[in-house]
Amino acid sequence: MDDRPRPEHRVGEPPDAAALHSILVEAFATYRDWVPDGWRPRMDLADRGAWRIAERLGEPGYWCLIAESGDEAVGYVVLRPAVTREEPPDPIPSLAHVWHIFVRPAWWGSGVAARLVRCALGEAERRGYTSARLWTPRDNARARAFYRREGFRESGAERYAEDLDLDLVEYRRPLGGTMLAP
Repeated sequence: MDDRPRPEHRVGEPPDAAALHSILVEAFATYRDWVPDGWRPRMDLADRGAWRIAERLGEPGYWCLIAESGDEAVGYVVLRPAVTREEPPDPIPSLAHVWHIFVRPAWWGSGVAARLVRCALGEAERRGYTSARLWTPRDNARARAFYRREGFRESGAERYAEDLDLDLVEYRRPLGGTMLAP
C-alpha cells in the first residue's frame, strides 16, 4: 500500500510545458532498461521537448491533465483528436488519441497512471468520442501490460517512429461506461 498522499489533478496549459517535459525526460531515461545498447532517439528532447509540448497544448482539441503532489508534477496525460498519418492529416471521426501518458518512475505502481488514463478516457467520452487509441513502443513490456490492464487491446497496426527510432504498436479501447473525472 502506497502511503503517499493522493496527488491533486488539474488541467494543464502551455505554461506547464517545462514541468511536463521534465517528466518526459525522466521517463525516457527508463527506456534504457529495454532498448538496444546505443539507442538514442532522433528527436532532441533537450532543445525542443518543452517547446513542442507547449505548442501542442495551445492547439485546438488538445487536453492535458496533470497529477501533482505538493509543488511537483508527478505525471500527465495529453488527449487529442486522432488524425491520419498522411499529409495533410485528416481527422478520424469518433477516435480520440492519447498522445502522451508519462509518470515519474518514483510514482510507478501508485495508481497515478491509471487515474490519469481513466480521466482522459472520461474526457474523451465527454467530447463525444466512441473509442480511443495510443501508440507505445513494441518492446516496452511494462507499458504494454499497463495498457492491457486499462482495457486497451492491440489493434494489429504497427509503425516505425523515426523520431524515436523505435517500432510502435497501436492499442485501442472502446469508450462507454463510467470513467473518472479529474
